[in-house]
Amino acid sequence: MGLISKTRMAGSRLVLAAVALGLAAAAPPPTAEPDAAAHEAAAARKLAGGDLTAPLFLCEANSTFVLDLIKNHQNDWLPPTRVFDNLYFIGTRFVGVYVLKTSAGLILFDSGTSVAFARDEIAPRMKTLGLDPKDVRYVVVTHGHWDHFGGAPYWQDASGARIAASKADWRLMEKAPRDSVEIAKQPIPRHDLEIADGQVLTLGDASVTLYVTPGHTPGTVSAMIPVRDHGRTVVLSLLGGTVFPTVRQPNNRSGGQLQWEASIRRLAGLAERHHAVGLLNTHAFADGGEARMAALRKKGDGGPNPFVIGTRSVVRYYAVVDHCVKAALARPENPASPIGTSFPED
Repeated sequence: MGLISKTRMAGSRLVLAAVALGLAAAAPPPTAEPDAAAHEAAAARKLAGGDLTAPLFLCEANSTFVLDLIKNHQNDWLPPTRVFDNLYFIGTRFVGVYVLKTSAGLILFDSGTSVAFARDEIAPRMKTLGLDPKDVRYVVVTHGHWDHFGGAPYWQDASGARIAASKADWRLMEKAPRDSVEIAKQPIPRHDLEIADGQVLTLGDASVTLYVTPGHTPGTVSAMIPVRDHGRTVVLSLLGGTVFPTVRQPNNRSGGQLQWEASIRRLAGLAERHHAVGLLNTHAFADGGEARMAALRKKGDGGPNPFVIGTRSVVRYYAVVDHCVKAALARPENPASPIGTSFPED
């Protein structure tokens, strides 16, 4: 694609950082799978059935799924897609942004991987969907890794957007070494809004509830997002992180596996409370979003939206992920990981 060429060099420069970030560490030498880990992985596969298999790579001890995706599909763009009446996805098979259209402007969930990615790739594709990049009012950064915050400075300058992240992940972005796998030498947005747990972000006719769900990072943010489905309001549950950290306890680089497990379990309860009927993740490979968008484009405007799977299935998704976290907890820690230990602070 013509648009890709402008950011291919920047993307290739970041591949190694993405590999480290996505896989969390060079895997330890293969050993026999602990019985408890194998049991939890089997339980996840059974619970996933045939419809919620996307996150099962998380159950694998030495999965190369994310590595293969980055190496082979990082620059494979998915067609820009209107997912609901007022919700859109723009991105690659690796990562993208969701755009919520409101009566008073646009809210972005994540920002693109870099300023060039946002300017030369995301913004032009927004226009093909009838969206004006200058209408972006807020960018919710789900967590402080370069592939989620990298484009934020562009939106601050191009549209005056307010950038929102948790206090813990502002700290991660601002304090982590510039050449770390989390930052990958990307410019940091100007410190703006700090998201509090349970905060409601309202813009025009839309109100999104934001939750701090530590684990993937110290302050990962997830959300409950009301959208319109042929005029009917439904709620979607957005998971703000994906791959598990390699260490049990929190530090200034991650929330640790134990907190991630607690966050996943909490999100299952929140999904029930909000009556969430669908899933979102800006890594569309992690929740089946890529396949659902393909089905949506194929079916056109007729029939049910494939993103609407029902609250029971949303809760079941989180239960699948929970079993995978338990499998990780049953394996040895790998504190030698490049993101397993704390970074020194000023």
